[in-house]
Amino acid sequence: MNSIKMIGSRVLFTLLGMLLIGGGLALPARGVELIGAQPAATGPKVSKALLLDAAHAGERIVAVGERGIVLYSDDQGQNWLQAVVPVDVTLTSVSFVDAKHGWATGHDAVILATEDGGANWVLQHADPDLDVPLLDVYFESATSGLAVGGRGNLFRTDDGGKTWTNQVVLTRDDFDSHLFGISKSPSGSYFLASEQGVLYRSDDGGATWTQLDSPYRGSFFGVITTSAGRVVAFAMLGHVAVSDDNGSTWRLVPTGTDKSFMSATISAGGAVVLAGLDGAIAVSRDGGESFELMSQPERRKFARLLQKRDGTWLAFGEGGVRSISLDIK
Repeated sequence: MNSIKMIGSRVLFTLLGMLLIGGGLALPARGVELIGAQPAATGPKVSKALLLDAAHAGERIVAVGERGIVLYSDDQGQNWLQAVVPVDVTLTSVSFVDAKHGWATGHDAVILATEDGGANWVLQHADPDLDVPLLDVYFESATSGLAVGGRGNLFRTDDGGKTWTNQVVLTRDDFDSHLFGISKSPSGSYFLASEQGVLYRSDDGGATWTQLDSPYRGSFFGVITTSAGRVVAFAMLGHVAVSDDNGSTWRLVPTGTDKSFMSATISAGGAVVLAGLDGAIAVSRDGGESFELMSQPERRKFARLLQKRDGTWLAFGEGGVRSISLDIK
């Protein structure tokens, strides 16, 4: 049975992009039209929409979520405006390389781009017939980026998204695992988090991938690397695996919870902050060596935590965005 289905949580399905189930084709980007697409949902309730990811765009904060909703704030989350978005599909991830240039991914293999800090978005790529959501996006520059998602699909661009090339990343058993998250280490290696305990590394900018030996057989939902080079992969049921040799060997680190972690953030002071279901927050002040639970009283589902300029925190997920109290530097 698919390990995602075993969780039995409707919210987890949503947070993961409601997964449905490749490659080598270069596809044009700008001017793409998604047949039958409607603009993002609008109305008085958009501020309470399910938000699945958020990122800094310079001093601006940009969040993405269900029904194509993109919100942005220029006052560190006190007030929010809705961006102009040409599609109403669920958006799952957002990433910026500077204050102006950003990308977002979503269902129907949608990739959106912005050149004005997230106020207006254009559709670079969409493929409803592929029948997969894209779940994470990472750009190392304004031209070079990767987007990953369902059934092993991984899209690459070297021209800022004018064209996207799709490849399918397969396990040793030729299984196209869902790819949940991507991260780049200080050494220049890329890491992928996938289902069924599968982790990958690329040492050539994402052109080829090596499956790594993992200590856990459940789904990994994301991976992050610390400034010291430790790789931290977080998973369902509170599991966390770390590697100190660029992914060659891994060990499990106890977190004290069985709640699934959906995202990781490095605080301004270097702490690793994990967030997930039922208000679960786990913090490591020693680079992933150990974790302390900091669960919130309102047991909402967190998709992303983001630290503000003043050191306080915003939580994105079920019910939109809200400030939370965390004693994390």
